[in-house]
Amino acid sequence: MRFVFVDRVLDLEPGRAIETIKSVSASEDVFADHFPGFPILPGALIVEAFDQAARLLIAESHGFMRGGRLVRLTRAAFRRFVRPGDQLRVRCERRGEGWTVVAGATVDGERVATATLEYALEDGPADGFAGLARELRSVPAALARLVPA
Repeated sequence: MRFVFVDRVLDLEPGRAIETIKSVSASEDVFADHFPGFPILPGALIVEAFDQAARLLIAESHGFMRGGRLVRLTRAAFRRFVRPGDQLRVRCERRGEGWTVVAGATVDGERVATATLEYALEDGPADGFAGLARELRSVPAALARLVPA
């Protein structure tokens, strides 16, 4: 993945929902061109944040032995700009029996984007996400070792 939009998993209910956070940094490559003097995170990358969170939910829900492939995106709506310095909170909730996910993003409690994503399940290890999940799980433990109580 060129851009990783999951800095931390805040909440995870396998098979049901996930909430993640991404700290949007001015040093990210995308801001070199989008747009000089008025940097904003492109809507396509907010959808990418939805997709990464949803695929992590799917992989975790299947013990990382199945993955999700995005097959349809509907009802995408963008309400406000996301800029460097913002913390993008993404929540994805599974709806129904298949893997239809309703996603929403907020900054400081204000809704910035929503979309519905539909996935097809694919057999085989979700390798890229197993490593990411291990990394995300180790962050709180590593921080606890670094920061005395």
